[in-house]
Formats: sequence, C-alpha cells, structure tokens
Amino acid sequence: MINKFLLLLRHAFALIRDDKLYSAIYIAGTAVAVASAMVVAIVFNILLADIPPEVHRSRTLYLLNTFINKSDMGSGFRSGCSLELIDSCFRQMKCVEAATGIYNTQTTFLAYTKDQQNRIPFYARVTDHEFFHLYEFRFLEGRPFSEKEFRDGERVAVISDKVADVLGAGEGSTVLFNEKPYHVVGVVKSVSVFLTESAADVYVPYSEVYYSQTPISDRSSASVSYSGNLAVRILLRKGCSRKDFLEELEPFRQHVKAVASTQIGEHVDWVIDVDTHFFNRVSFTRDGEQDLVHEAKNLITPAILMLLLLFLPAINLSGLVSNRMEGRRAEMGIRKAFGAKRRTLLSEVIHENLILTLCGGMVGWLLAWFVIYLIHDNKVFLRMFDFHSNAQSQLDTSLDISMFVTPTLFIIVFLCCAMLNLMAALIPSWTSLRKPIVESLNQKR
Repeated sequence: MINKFLLLLRHAFALIRDDKLYSAIYIAGTAVAVASAMVVAIVFNILLADIPPEVHRSRTLYLLNTFINKSDMGSGFRSGCSLELIDSCFRQMKCVEAATGIYNTQTTFLAYTKDQQNRIPFYARVTDHEFFHLYEFRFLEGRPFSEKEFRDGERVAVISDKVADVLGAGEGSTVLFNEKPYHVVGVVKSVSVFLTESAADVYVPYSEVYYSQTPISDRSSASVSYSGNLAVRILLRKGCSRKDFLEELEPFRQHVKAVASTQIGEHVDWVIDVDTHFFNRVSFTRDGEQDLVHEAKNLITPAILMLLLLFLPAINLSGLVSNRMEGRRAEMGIRKAFGAKRRTLLSEVIHENLILTLCGGMVGWLLAWFVIYLIHDNKVFLRMFDFHSNAQSQLDTSLDISMFVTPTLFIIVFLCCAMLNLMAALIPSWTSLRKPIVESLNQKR
C-alpha cells in the first residue's frame, strides 16, 4: 500500500515537471478557491474556537436578565445582575465551576505616559476575581487580584504588557487612572481585540467604584436587589450542559421571583436568557433551542457560501483537466490495451489531481492568512464582525498563530481540497476514459 502511494506520488510529481504551466495554473486556481473559502472558515474559527485566553468557550454561558411586572400589562425592564444575585444563585449551583460579573458599561481610563507628556485612553474591563478563572491569561508578572482584594474594595489593577510599556509600570507599581491611584498586582500578555470577551487594556474590580446595585435610568427596578449593572458569564463544569444548567436554575429562579415580588410590592416574573458561546456569536436562525441540531442549522449559511466559493472555480478547473485528459488519451489508450482497468486509471488521475489540489490548498491557506492579515486592523472589517467596539484604546489588533492553525481548520482545508478535486477532475476524467481504446490510440494520427 505504501509502495503504491509512493509510486503515485512520484508519477504525479513527474507529470508536474513535464507540464509546469498546467501545474502552475491548476495550483493557482485551487489556491484562490481555497483561500476564498478559508477566509470564511478562519473568521468562524476566530469566533468560535477555544483560543487562549478564551480556552473555555465550549463550556461558557452568557446570561441576560429580564424582570417582568405582570400587573403592568406584561411590561418589563432588562437589566444586568447584582453581586447579590451572582453570590446567592449562580455560585451556589453544582453545575457551575465559575461565575463572573462584568460591568456592562464601557469604561475608559485616562493615564499619563511614562514621560508625563501625554494623557491617553485605555479600555478598562471592570470585573471580579473569578474572571481570571474563566479566562486563562498568560501572566508575565504578578497575579490576578484576589477574592479578598475584591471583597475589601481595594483599588488594584491587572494591566497588559502594552500598557506596562506605555506607562513604564509593572508589578508592585502604582498607576494613576482617572487621577486615582491603582496598585498593579499583575501584568498579562496583551489579548487580541478579536477575542472580544477577554480583551482589555486594564482589568479592575467593580467592587471599588463602579458597581451600583440599581441600573442607571431604570427606576422601575430600583427596589429589586437582584437587579444590577453586571453582565454574567458562567463556566460550566465538565460534563454539564446548558440543559443541566437550566434545570438546576429553576428552583433558584422561583426564589428570585418571590423575593423580587416582595421587594417591589407587585408580582414580578424573572426571565433569563442563556446562550452558549456558539449562539452568542452566531445566530442566523434563532428559535430558542440550542443543541447540536440547531448549531448545524446555523452553519448551513456559511457552508453554502463556502461551497459556492469552491464550485465556481471548480468549473474552470474542470475545463483545464478536460483539456489535459485530451492530451493524455493516447497514453491512456496504450495502458488500457495492456490490461489496465478503467477504475485503476481513474484512481490514478484522481490521486494525481489531488496532490496538485493539496499543493494549491496549502498555498490557499497561506493566501487566506495573508488576506486577513492585510485587513485585520481595518475599522470596517472589525465592525462588520463586531470584533472591535472601543475605538479609543490601546487594544492589540495582532493575529495569533492559534487563530489559523487548529485541527479543525486543517480538516476543513483537506475537505475543501478533496471536494474541489472531485468536482474538477472526476467528470472530465471519467468521460475521457470511457472512450474506446482504438479511438484513444488514433487520437494523434
């Protein structure tokens, strides 16, 4: 088997050397087709794959609150959660490994550069100690702020290495953000802006200044202690699912409804929307269900787009293969005359074209990487995919190798190549090989 494969490989490379123009055109056509499809695949990979520090995306849930006052014709107010709700509900659940609150209003910190000449903005993510459990940052210095520091309302901060360079700060130093002193307890490797859930310049606890139990401009929720300004992210324990979470949440939900109704003096319902990471980032056909079947339905649109990007170039490559097979009809006729089976010859042609297609696929993968690299910091591109929401910041727009090289992407590249090869080579090869031996032998007469 190995010897047969090596023979096919040697024969394919001999054909490439014999007809360099054909090979170059075929590889280039394949590269463009695969690159077009791979741009779509890479974007979805960045959106959905477990990429450091967001290595738990597949186990992360995103929560959205709604309290409904049923006595007021079903009107409701959306709000975030309070620390009390996170502590008394989500952190008490058995299927929850970590629950973190994130202040859901964008916060900008101003600080002077190390030369004290310029005051520049930094994007601050205002969160709690469990944020660093959900997202696994690479700490270059120090550590995350602790639960004690968070509970005590200490003015501490974790900064990125880019901020550390700009401010000339490091672990143990004190930095003035918005004219307030913050003690730097850690320095992390900058996170790409494409990782929207974890990217920031500065990470500080909301317990110090920013957290308010009552949402601003929501007077209807003023008496509900479970209502707040926090967006909640849940890290499920391994083996637990969104369904398990919802089932375990139901008794807590009934309790929250009762407490909220007592506090507001009227009957209040608590509706909570729970999204997996997939449905939080990709929602073409949202109908409330979130399982593998519905994930597959949501991927139909990008899959069709990728097939179109492969199918159209395949038509041109098919014509190229057809012309090539016409030039090899005499060779095929001689081999059939000496007993070669049509199936064997077809298999060889398919394998020869597959090798060319794989070469084009690798070039296409690199080309897709190059295209995204060229446009990765373009504002239109960033906003189109909701990768960047804070224009005034020092966020890193670099692309990490882990965004492009994953087992999933390798499989996608191989499948794209195989599909393109079959579409382009199978029909013209089969048509040519079906012609009679005599006609093939007399082709060049």
